Amino acid sequence: MFCCGVGYNFYFYELKSKNKLGLIFISLSILSFGLSNCLWVYPLRQFSFLQVIVLRSFLTTVFFGCFLVIGSLTHFGIESNGLAQIVEIGKAVALCAFSFFGLYFYVQSLKFEKVSLAVPISSISGIFGVLAGIIFLHEAVIINFIGALLLVLIGVNIVNSTPFGSYRLSKGVSYNLLAAFFWGISFALFAIPIKSLGAISFAFILEITVFVCSLILLRIENLKWWFPIHNIFDRYILVLAILGFCGVLFYNLSLIYIPVTEASLLGVLTTVVSIIIAALLYKERLTRKQYIGITFIIVALALININWCELSTS
Repeated sequence: MFCCGVGYNFYFYELKSKNKLGLIFISLSILSFGLSNCLWVYPLRQFSFLQVIVLRSFLTTVFFGCFLVIGSLTHFGIESNGLAQIVEIGKAVALCAFSFFGLYFYVQSLKFEKVSLAVPISSISGIFGVLAGIIFLHEAVIINFIGALLLVLIGVNIVNSTPFGSYRLSKGVSYNLLAAFFWGISFALFAIPIKSLGAISFAFILEITVFVCSLILLRIENLKWWFPIHNIFDRYILVLAILGFCGVLFYNLSLIYIPVTEASLLGVLTTVVSIIIAALLYKERLTRKQYIGITFIIVALALININWCELSTS
């Protein structure tokens, strides 16, 4: 009996420690993404949105490539077993190409919307993330999902500043909703290649896929695709790359320790971080109506998160 009790306590201690580690990783990811969401505005004043994505993804690809090599040489706990799995890599590339369009539409939306509006609407990705987790990963169905979805629809309608029930969306809001769709589904499904390829290997595949996709679109649009060295190391591009590296790294690592639904829904805190930073950096001010709409969105995602916690502890 004593041995069973010790084993039981050790199991839950280990489980609790893993959950804590997962929450630490997702918190670092939230801070990184929350800040990077705001900083895209600066390089967009100098480059086109595709050029910014190319420059940023080139650097993050280099960062993850170096990290992957160092990890394989030192063996400090990085799961680097995936590069030999050609089929799994092919599936991962397809998923990453799908995810690329989340970034594509989000960055493009910043030409039409304030950061304080773009980020909350894009955070609806949590809704799509939950759907993907339920449909594809067979995770628990969240009871309050329908109510939260209605709150999201009301919030977006208010933020969009159109009469209730109108289906006409502004260009910025449309881009943000598309970004939420691509990000929400792909981020939830990241758990699959992370398990088979490892967090670092998959992050490298993600960034190099984003780089190649943005480079192809840049060529299709006949925009300048080569850059002087000093442009690659532009301070805002460099900071964006570092934050992107940290955001993706910590998010992928968090999925090893906590479920997709928890990681997706905790991401709502990214919205709060970004709104605060946007207010400090750009002195953005929203109307009372827009704040009400944003509150609806945040409450909706918080409602799902609370309900998920109840289900996970029952």
